[in-house]
Amino acid sequence: MQRLGAETVVVGTGPGGATIARELARAGEDVLVLEKGRDHQFPVGSILAYATMYDIRRSREGVLVRRGITTGGSTMLYSGNSYEPPSFLKEEFGIDLSSEVKETKEELRIRPIPEDFYRGWTGTHRLVAAAAELGYSMTPQERFIDPALCDPSCDRCLFGCRRGAKWTSRDYLYEAAALGARVVTRCDVRRVIRSGDTAVGVFAKVPGDTLVVDAGRVILAAGGLGTPVILHASGVHGAGTHFFTDPMSVLAGISSDGTGTWHEMTYTFADESHVGEYVMGNVGAVNAFMAQIAALHLPYARRIVSLSGMTGMFVKLCDEPSGRVEPDGTLRKSFTPRDERIMAAGVEAAKGVMVCAGVIPETICVAKGIGGHPGGTAAIGRVVDENLMTGVKNLFICDNSVMPRSGGIPPVLTLIALGKRFARTLKACGRTEEKTTHERKEEQA
Repeated sequence: MQRLGAETVVVGTGPGGATIARELARAGEDVLVLEKGRDHQFPVGSILAYATMYDIRRSREGVLVRRGITTGGSTMLYSGNSYEPPSFLKEEFGIDLSSEVKETKEELRIRPIPEDFYRGWTGTHRLVAAAAELGYSMTPQERFIDPALCDPSCDRCLFGCRRGAKWTSRDYLYEAAALGARVVTRCDVRRVIRSGDTAVGVFAKVPGDTLVVDAGRVILAAGGLGTPVILHASGVHGAGTHFFTDPMSVLAGISSDGTGTWHEMTYTFADESHVGEYVMGNVGAVNAFMAQIAALHLPYARRIVSLSGMTGMFVKLCDEPSGRVEPDGTLRKSFTPRDERIMAAGVEAAKGVMVCAGVIPETICVAKGIGGHPGGTAAIGRVVDENLMTGVKNLFICDNSVMPRSGGIPPVLTLIALGKRFARTLKACGRTEEKTTHERKEEQA
């Protein structure tokens, strides 16, 4: 058995965990970060990401759920889209993230893709024009992408970015490490170690051994699937319920003139007029095709001779928090009648846009129920309070599991802002009587 100690242990390196690690390391705290996955480098930007960095699972009811198991978590595999936090955080829980959002958008230069990127995207332009003709407004999306480094014909954001154009929480993690934070990969945290009602560390499995970490505080950021399993094993009640996934339906079809969305970037234009129900937008040909494979539409996939004529769209559902994650990690999630109704309406709208854009109706195939933002399983108001504190002293949570319900939008900007707000609250009032390790070392020197 191995044993380590730290002032703070952070479990998970997604946007919440990496942000907190960076903020605390900046303040001179002794931070230990534990990540279940590897620090993958070779598969980044290639289709091998599906076999290495992706964890793709199905609920018992058939809903597909994807997440990243690697340093950076699911930000390695997201599209890079940025959305403001859902309004209910402030209106219902008093969590105002406006200053942290503003700071993050300025720091990371979050903005829509430049016009010169999509000037030559024939298929996407057709979808945008068709949407406008049908009364929708597909507009350029704000993104965590540096245009100076991005190749607008690449469309591999969902495989990771070799060029470093897409921000991922690896950036914050590496910065935290440069500031002194220790990072242990391939470390599967199983439970929080408690002394009565106080968290005092974590127990984990590492290759060929076990690891015990003694810590002054524990921050779980293992995501909507990982965090509730750890909480179950740690005797924290209420975790695992109210599970949502923000599932998508991805549509693929063949354009009548053979001109599709080949070499055009996915999720760059979207109609947000139905946020709270669904969002729909464009999908590049490669990702539209891969979604059909993920949904096991293999006969359809075999019919495609060339991807150059394929056009894709997505419909992202704001689903009800009706599922649960069992103590053993089993997923229970289905579409409620409300979910079925809204998803059907969104798919019909997207089909209408595609047909109007010249896609042959009989060629349209729909990969339904691909979830990418698992959350709700340790929610504010049920498992944690507005300051992300659990009922166990010195045990906190900061990942998508704390969201009380789906906002129907990508959560990365929200989680970065939450992480900053949380870490700064800790620094301001968490241990005002104690000196940081950095301060003690300076005194000793």
